Amino acid sequence: MMRVLHVTEAMGSGVLSVVDSISRRQAEACADVRVMFVPRPETPTDEALRARFHPAVALDRISTGGRIGDLRALHHALRRDDSADVVHAHSSFAGAIVRQALRGRRDPSTVFYSPHGFAFLRLDLPRVARAAFRAVERNLAHHSTLILTSPSEYAVAQSALAPARAHLLQTGVASETVARRARRPDRMRRPVVGMVGRVTYQKAPWRFAAAARALEDRADFVWIGGGDAADESRWLADAPVRVTGWVSPAELSALIDGLDVLLFPSLWEGMSLSLIQAQAQGLPAVVSDVVGNRDTVDDGVTGFVRDTDEGLIAATALLLDDAGLRERMSVAALEWARHSLTDDEVGHDSLALYDVARVSREVASR
Repeated sequence: MMRVLHVTEAMGSGVLSVVDSISRRQAEACADVRVMFVPRPETPTDEALRARFHPAVALDRISTGGRIGDLRALHHALRRDDSADVVHAHSSFAGAIVRQALRGRRDPSTVFYSPHGFAFLRLDLPRVARAAFRAVERNLAHHSTLILTSPSEYAVAQSALAPARAHLLQTGVASETVARRARRPDRMRRPVVGMVGRVTYQKAPWRFAAAARALEDRADFVWIGGGDAADESRWLADAPVRVTGWVSPAELSALIDGLDVLLFPSLWEGMSLSLIQAQAQGLPAVVSDVVGNRDTVDDGVTGFVRDTDEGLIAATALLLDDAGLRERMSVAALEWARHSLTDDEVGHDSLALYDVARVSREVASR
């Protein structure tokens, strides 16, 4: 039985969903799986996490009450613990901590890393900081195997980091959650345009607000999620946008079903599960042309991929004005999701990648 240790300091939002999914699928494939994590403010309680994760997945919270102390404690815990066959880090900071902690202590082929959005792509950081993050990633790339979750993220890794080992692993939703029937536009009510995510700089809420102001005569606009009160006020307060605040997974699914168009204008991504979920519920999407988004939406078929604010607004307007186009894209989105956006095999596929590394290490040691 393979022993797998997943590590993250980003136990919330999309990373939480990915770690839950991959650990669940691996446990179902009879691996011995443990998740070591540092909590964030948005991290659910231990009780909520235990109810969410597969019963066979062990959860190990590392918390000292302070961010710096937590990261140091995580570093020390990794150096003390040598029980796993492979260690898989999730998020840029966890990737750096894991690879630094295990450098020289473990064969690099048994250390795996998924950034879920490289830090050097973050546009909220100064250019010098992004350059520093890229240099760190390039240096550490030779001390692990990169596992990327979208083709465009894989391409960025190859061009920017030249890693010794890198693989693409499909991220998505369970096939049974893909809607069976396409949407039929309700011509008796105003269309609704939505966005799903936290109100943060990354998600470019000012772009959504600009679209709402430009198209308020044609549709209602709703932001599913929330953020700091100051951020919501700064970016959305003067726009005709309703902000729902945090919602449960069941509420999220129902709210997505109530939308007619998803406008997803983020500045950078890894592979957004909320965007994948929207496509799997048959929702046409207008998205920014960034890593992950361009892999999730089939441009011109299941939605539109646009690289300017004007392009995002124009594509949204086109969908609002053409109910027939929305219905055709809904049909296409469901077909696309069934074939390209499901993760049913992520457990077996990831364990197969780990096993290749294990066999290679054994052969090399002979």
